[in-house]
Amino acid sequence: MKKEGLLMLVAGAVLGAVLGFIATNSYYTRKMASAPPAAAPQETQAQQGQGQGQGEQGFNSAQHEAMLAQIKQELAKDPTNVEKRVLLGNIYFDAKKFDEAIPWYEQAVKLDPKNTDVMTDLGVCYRNVGKPDEALAMFQKALSVDPGKRQALYNEAVVYGFDKGDKAKAGEIVKELQAKYPDDTMIQQLAKELGK
Repeated sequence: MKKEGLLMLVAGAVLGAVLGFIATNSYYTRKMASAPPAAAPQETQAQQGQGQGQGEQGFNSAQHEAMLAQIKQELAKDPTNVEKRVLLGNIYFDAKKFDEAIPWYEQAVKLDPKNTDVMTDLGVCYRNVGKPDEALAMFQKALSVDPGKRQALYNEAVVYGFDKGDKAKAGEIVKELQAKYPDDTMIQQLAKELGK
């Protein structure tokens, strides 16, 4: 894959990671605030002073794991909850644990078969675990629900052009994207990459 194409994919992943982190941290902060004190992870003064795994907002991996466990417990009580499945998928996606995100997204798509955002994220996960055909199938499923879904079209062009080696098909998709979104710089960059 060319540097610029990879850069565009990374930029999209970073944006998703930031948004996912913000949503996840907000959700976790509310959940932990409402949980009884015994449910929160316990730390010694030495651990708190070291700041291991903590960001500016006090987010750490032990707390993260406790919150994942909390969401999974809530799902056990409410097995049809799409939102929490998507949340878990997003958490694993943002951590680049695509193989762990896939089952949560698959379950969400089964429960909400019109959710094109989840279909697109699932397709990206498939691509990142080396399953371009499954990725294309998921992007095409999203496009069958919403033919103008920009991110599904974009990712479909990426898979065709860089993973499947079908630059002609990728070029057709990029032309469609350029017609619909003529000012989108990511699409213009993708067109340049495919032209090389």
